Amino acid sequence: MVTGVPADDPVYGEIMGHLRMIEHAYGVIIAHKEEIGTGIWHATRDRREILTIALALNNHVAVHGLSGRLTIPKELVEQIIAATVGRW
Repeated sequence: MVTGVPADDPVYGEIMGHLRMIEHAYGVIIAHKEEIGTGIWHATRDRREILTIALALNNHVAVHGLSGRLTIPKELVEQIIAATVGRW
């Protein structure tokens, strides 16, 4: 269990898959990916919202040309979640 998330939860697995895809696509390591995944999981279980959040995080990494081991600011993740959850 990761901070209240069942390890075998399929939605959490999907979230983590999106984050691993970002790592793979840009050759980076997201140092706190479990924390980000848990935050997304607690905010929404809606797959459309999850994909939208993941795409926004992907764009952040791509546009800023981030590399190596990185930390995405918690405030940015929270802002993306707030702008996405309940939008549809």
